[in-house]
Amino acid sequence: MAKRYIAGAERQDAIRTALALNDIGIKATIDNLGENVRTPAQAAWSVAEYLDLLKDIKASGADSQISLKLTHMGLDISPELAIENLETIVKKAREDGNFVRVDMEGSKYTQATIDIFLQLRKKYPNIGVALQSALKRSVDDARIITAAGGSIRIVKGAYKEPASIAFKDKREVYTSFEEIMKGLLLTATRPAIATHDERLLDVAKKFADENGVSKRSFDFEMLLGIKRSLQRGLAREGYSVRVYVPYGREWLQYTLRRLGERKENVWFVLKNIFD
Repeated sequence: MAKRYIAGAERQDAIRTALALNDIGIKATIDNLGENVRTPAQAAWSVAEYLDLLKDIKASGADSQISLKLTHMGLDISPELAIENLETIVKKAREDGNFVRVDMEGSKYTQATIDIFLQLRKKYPNIGVALQSALKRSVDDARIITAAGGSIRIVKGAYKEPASIAFKDKREVYTSFEEIMKGLLLTATRPAIATHDERLLDVAKKFADENGVSKRSFDFEMLLGIKRSLQRGLAREGYSVRVYVPYGREWLQYTLRRLGERKENVWFVLKNIFD
């Protein structure tokens, strides 16, 4: 089953998947699976892999950005190492005309992720960050990042967090997502709306149309293998659709972690197998 949701173990698996998506009018963002590296050598390997990925994207002509996690860059070792490694990748991406999206991880990393993003955003316009609508702070974070000209990917968030900092009611997560999403559509630099929730997608489409926001000025982002017919339908309607394409040898650990974080993740995957 994982083959549907993971491009494969190798970089070229991800490139082939991205090109296949491009053939049906869908863009990609490729992520080398991995997080929480413990040594500088492991972080250096991650950087080298992303540099090779950027090279392969350029050589193949694939319409694909890259996504990464700061703990894959060494954030658990030191913020300075993560900044250095991230800058190496972002600088290379800028040279190639590509874009780097920094994924948001658990709440213990939220402030550091935003701080590092804002620091590098001053020098590199080709970097964006993700925010989770499940976190109560994200509405304010979105305003700060937008004011700095940053590009935001809004997601609901799949991490288990304490009620003191996160919404526990799905309706509150939905309301937060909608509020942030509308603000991004009106004011943000190339926002990404990452959801498979068709109610939110309809709200976004209607809001964009009513406010004169071009279908091509933002991205709808979805996961590889999930609601594929919906992805294709949005692309046919003229929207910019981007699919998250993960690859790497840590695919099993990644899949089990994601399914284990919330029981509804299991049901979500199962109910979309035959879409």
